Amino acid sequence: MARKVRIFVEDSPQHVMLKSLDKLAIFKDESDYRAFVDILKESSANNDLAVHAYVLLPHIFEFLATPSNEDALSRFMQSIGRKYVGYFNKKYNRTGTIFQGRYKSSLVEDKKYLFDVMLYIEKMASKEHLFSSIHKNLYGKKDEIVSYHSLYKKLGFTDEQRVQKYREFFNSAVDYERVDFIAMCLQKQSVTGSEDFIKNLEKIVGFSLALKPRGRPKKEQIKKGKKMYKNLTILDKEKHKDLKINPLEDLNFAKSAAHIPLLANEVTQVGAAFPVVFTAGEIPELTAIVSLGSESLAINEDGKWITSYVPSYLRKYPFSLASTKENPEQKVILIDEDSSLFSKSKGKQLFKKGGDKSETLDHAINFLTSYENQMSVTLNVAKLISESGILEEREISVGEGEEKKVLVNGFKVVNREKLNALSDDILADWVRKGIMTMIDAHIKSLDNIQTLFEIAQRRQS
Repeated sequence: MARKVRIFVEDSPQHVMLKSLDKLAIFKDESDYRAFVDILKESSANNDLAVHAYVLLPHIFEFLATPSNEDALSRFMQSIGRKYVGYFNKKYNRTGTIFQGRYKSSLVEDKKYLFDVMLYIEKMASKEHLFSSIHKNLYGKKDEIVSYHSLYKKLGFTDEQRVQKYREFFNSAVDYERVDFIAMCLQKQSVTGSEDFIKNLEKIVGFSLALKPRGRPKKEQIKKGKKMYKNLTILDKEKHKDLKINPLEDLNFAKSAAHIPLLANEVTQVGAAFPVVFTAGEIPELTAIVSLGSESLAINEDGKWITSYVPSYLRKYPFSLASTKENPEQKVILIDEDSSLFSKSKGKQLFKKGGDKSETLDHAINFLTSYENQMSVTLNVAKLISESGILEEREISVGEGEEKKVLVNGFKVVNREKLNALSDDILADWVRKGIMTMIDAHIKSLDNIQTLFEIAQRRQS
């Protein structure tokens, strides 16, 4: 029988099993297990392979690992085989191999089956079994062999949160259909993955791969309404062919806005003058508080923003982008027809005589597209911060007891102690991505709550 072709895909884990020859007990006492563990530590470090889960049993060594290159797994297995066979034969005065031919392996679609395979491996032995990754993944104990997979790290922002979430997986009801599927894929050395995943692999390797359809990924589309606009309508080159636009000099259209949505890269600039917080809704946003319950304190009597930097949310007015119901990926340009910026007698044309977009309209569309892209990044960052559990509700109020009056509520801020309690790898990642810079600017901006009171007091006087 021809040998099964082994498949390597960068950053994809492999489910691997090595059996003993004729059910030979390859671990006869605790010292054998410990000798194998020492070899595992050395071999995984020397062969560019990250082990995520493993179990040692009298007749089997089974594990899940991500090799860093095409030869890493085979070198790792050769190293283990050579060193442990030498140790075992010398100790028990025998010759020849102790393993049953080649190891079996199955490439794993991590997003769908990583945790299923980890549980499959770690449930092969009891929780008390000493020589298993269960002690690190399920209890958070030290194990130099195990390297956390990136998806395991995403289970929480602290080691305790990750262990707790993984424990929920471990104690949940067993899906025997998935267990059988994992066992079959390893036995037949086929891919442990969904139909779409395997189709993509076939394009890479250039030949057909055995698989079982495992369903299709779910899609979610979150749509959010826009504020500040009074009469949004789709921009039409026939209907609006004579429409002209004037420069954005008067911001009174946003005079009643109590807060202004921000992009992540605006927090430092806007936060220098106004408190920047997270909205308390299910989908958190970054926003600048610019009011204490009445009109905006950021816009003066002349309709000007009181600092040099005007948030891009305001600068994109009176244009907006929206998705169509038929195709969420397709965007249409909207305008606020009631905006005083539009005119048919003066200003710059939106369309040329032939119906083509003018440079003015092209510039507006480019700005909208850039804004939407940056807002998508901002929402992802805000969601990440919210999911970390470091946000706490806050309000702005005056007076105490029965005299207390809440001026602004429904927002959250970062708790510094909870932030510092996050795992080092999370904090390091946030530093690299610039998230910590944004958080520091957010926390510093909270001092400007007092600034709002000072502005309000000056205007009253």
